[in-house]
Amino acid sequence: MQTALTAQPPITTALIAASFRSDEAARALQRFWEDRYARCEIVVQRAARRGDIPARTNARQLLIAATAPLYHQLILLRTPPDPRLPDHAARSAALAASAGAFSNPGGFPFAPSAGGANGTRLS
Repeated sequence: MQTALTAQPPITTALIAASFRSDEAARALQRFWEDRYARCEIVVQRAARRGDIPARTNARQLLIAATAPLYHQLILLRTPPDPRLPDHAARSAALAASAGAFSNPGGFPFAPSAGGANGTRLS
């Protein structure tokens, strides 16, 4: 993620900026994120199967928590890339997940998205 956010030319940041000015760019960005989260859910599912995190862990919440520090530092604050940041953010999110911070006992692991699609259970 850090590589994508700091790449030259800055395609990812340009698409984010364009999404505020163009409905077409906003839809493309939404499709990109939906695909990215769907592809990354397998990592959360595997961790749940191993017992590293609760079975009803909300994959999207966990993935957002793991990547949000990168967006905050690199996009919002425009700080130089820190090679330790991705690992620290991922470890912090994994620790929180193992403690149940992203678990939804008795409910769906995902809230319906803005597009109306429901997520899938991780159990």
